[in-house]
Amino acid sequence: MKSFILVIIYFLNISNSQPIPNEFMEFYRKKILIDSGENWNQNSIFGNFRRTNHKNLTDSLSIDSRLGFQYYNIGKALYGSGHFSYNQNFYGYLYSRIVDRPEFFERYSGLKRDISRLGFSSGETDQSGICYENDWLIFQFGRGRESWGAGNDIQLGLSENSSSYDYGLLDLDFGKLRVRYFNGYLETDSLFVSRYITGRGIEWSNQKNFLFGLSEVVIYSGENRTIDFSYLNPISTHLEVELNDKQNNLGSDNGNGVWQLSIDLLSIYNFRISFNYLLDEFVLDQVQKDANKNSEGGYSIKFLHSDNYVNENNLSNVFVSYIKIGTNTFRHEDGNNNFVIRGKPLGWNYGSDGREFRIGFNNFNSRLNMYITACFGRRDTGANSILKNPYFGYTSYHSQSFPSGNFKKINFLETELQWWYKPYISFMVSYQHYKITELPQQNEFKIGLDVYFPIKTKL
Repeated sequence: MKSFILVIIYFLNISNSQPIPNEFMEFYRKKILIDSGENWNQNSIFGNFRRTNHKNLTDSLSIDSRLGFQYYNIGKALYGSGHFSYNQNFYGYLYSRIVDRPEFFERYSGLKRDISRLGFSSGETDQSGICYENDWLIFQFGRGRESWGAGNDIQLGLSENSSSYDYGLLDLDFGKLRVRYFNGYLETDSLFVSRYITGRGIEWSNQKNFLFGLSEVVIYSGENRTIDFSYLNPISTHLEVELNDKQNNLGSDNGNGVWQLSIDLLSIYNFRISFNYLLDEFVLDQVQKDANKNSEGGYSIKFLHSDNYVNENNLSNVFVSYIKIGTNTFRHEDGNNNFVIRGKPLGWNYGSDGREFRIGFNNFNSRLNMYITACFGRRDTGANSILKNPYFGYTSYHSQSFPSGNFKKINFLETELQWWYKPYISFMVSYQHYKITELPQQNEFKIGLDVYFPIKTKL
């Protein structure tokens, strides 16, 4: 077990700091290490996973990049990833893809063009940016995504699976206390309505086995609206700004905020308990209660046990999780302020008006460089899910059945295997089985190959 841990920690510590693309082996390793309780001082409610900063003590420009090709039975992609570091504090990063079938690639939002070249019809930069970083500060501007919340794969409002967006970020780390603020741009639609996002949060950790955090995320929008300077204050709140009419779009109440409490606990015998509670609308006034107005929000919880089940080359865990998100959660009376980007959720993959129960396991074998995950469960999706009408505002916050309407009941089985045959060659196989209410069974099979060529140099 110790030899396994030491190998991975060494690998991570020699890497430069930057957000890690979800497709890379380092991303899977980071996840399962945190689940095991290792490197708990790197655990945070403010994702995504980042590589550990390498101390480059020279004044030369270091370039660590790769050029790769992915081929799947459903599509193909060319990608390039680069990390450019100068001294020990300055760096830039880039992760771009061109694809032939954009609808089949996860976290991809590039537009399909009318023409194609060499079979590729769409291109997008998923991550890019410049950053200054030291032991207590991250100041970054670029493109990517935030994933806020305790635990892996149970985020509510902001998720690692969303499309990317442009934003600036300030992160201050004072050891046990950490704060983060970001402000960014989502999109502008055909009616010239511009949409923006901002978030601020604080967390406390004993850096051993306990993490507690509070956060606020706001979506605001308006026709031809520019970035609102009232939201550039990192030590403020959406309520104070809106109730005192301090927005640059006066009298509109045109902002939608959610608040989240997150707790992460590593207990005895390698049990990890992760919990998130999100509040969107809350009812305090008696007149609202008398009118049968309903509070909205959601929560997620995950119980995970990690252990060395086979031998020192294996790190495994088993888990059970539950997610519930209310019918009107993430919606606003102005649908432009809904928690979506390019028609897809910013948070939980299935949007809102739903619940999910899941049981599964994960395994990483360091000798074979193989990652396996499998799970099964049940998911209910209501008729008013934000997935179906991403930019429609809510019509009523009165109490109603949950999930709403004639909701879908989905029983599922999901498995995936990633095998890094060589450091620069990997294979992927996944199988998904779904049984949806009153519909025939659905099966999805995916197989793929990823080959890349490393480029490392100093200038």
